[in-house]
Amino acid sequence: MRKTAFVVLALALVGIVAAAGCISTETQSPAGDWYVPGTDITMTITPEGSVLGQAPQNSFFGSCTIDGDKIVFNIAATLMTDSEEERAFFAALNSVDSFKVENGKLVLMSEGKEVLTFAEALVGTFVTEDGITITFNKDMTFSANGPVNLFSGSYAYTENGIEFTAALSTMAFGSEEDMAAEAAFLAALAEAKTFSVENGKLTLGKLTLTASVVGNWMTVDGITLTLAEDGTFAGQAPVNNYFGEYEVKDGKVTFKNVASTKMMGAEEDMAAEDAFFKALAENTFAEGQFLTAEGITFIRT
Repeated sequence: MRKTAFVVLALALVGIVAAAGCISTETQSPAGDWYVPGTDITMTITPEGSVLGQAPQNSFFGSCTIDGDKIVFNIAATLMTDSEEERAFFAALNSVDSFKVENGKLVLMSEGKEVLTFAEALVGTFVTEDGITITFNKDMTFSANGPVNLFSGSYAYTENGIEFTAALSTMAFGSEEDMAAEAAFLAALAEAKTFSVENGKLTLGKLTLTASVVGNWMTVDGITLTLAEDGTFAGQAPVNNYFGEYEVKDGKVTFKNVASTKMMGAEEDMAAEDAFFKALAENTFAEGQFLTAEGITFIRT
């Protein structure tokens, strides 16, 4: 009886070990828009490893090499005035050799010690249940379209979340219902101190909003793209302006009827432009923090 029990226990232990071996250890990607809480430091890492950001005084850019949970940054920066805070930030960034992503945080480490912690930034366009559209930009400004008025302002990241300045507004008048919706939106925005984005939903204080692809995008090579609410798009390629229509369905963005002006430029620019137009017309882009397809990634501007 004891022998049988021992065999059963041994088999159970084997099963546990086998199950443990099936647990995924895949490292979550550091790609995304990030900020250092309590500072003005922001950083974007694209799925291909391009890096763009804003330090206390200077903009920075470059790339990072990622291998599992290992990461190495290769960064350059503008040459405006610096500070002790800025020098400390770049020294920490240059020392990084590994990372982890957990609970909406990007933790950068050097020799096993945490040196920089970023939180997920608020960037993108979102729509309220009342149809008010608000766009959050990388420079921590925002613009919003209500049923009657346009709004704009700025926000700052705090240690625990976010804080908005008083919004500027046009002074048009509409129906009592529309004016009440705008007033409630502005009041909720002013009171908001926390935010979270999950599965395309933004919870901003008392507000709940849905993500939208509408707004301004750009590749790391400088090609711009603006997606309008009416389903049209326009942008600037290396030489020509381009335009057309787009459709969003099941989390995918498809570009249709892509056309452009017919200017001529350097052979290298024209070749890059032709390849871009071909990829834009033939690929379906995944919707999210980035618009991505094979060989092309658009980031929010």
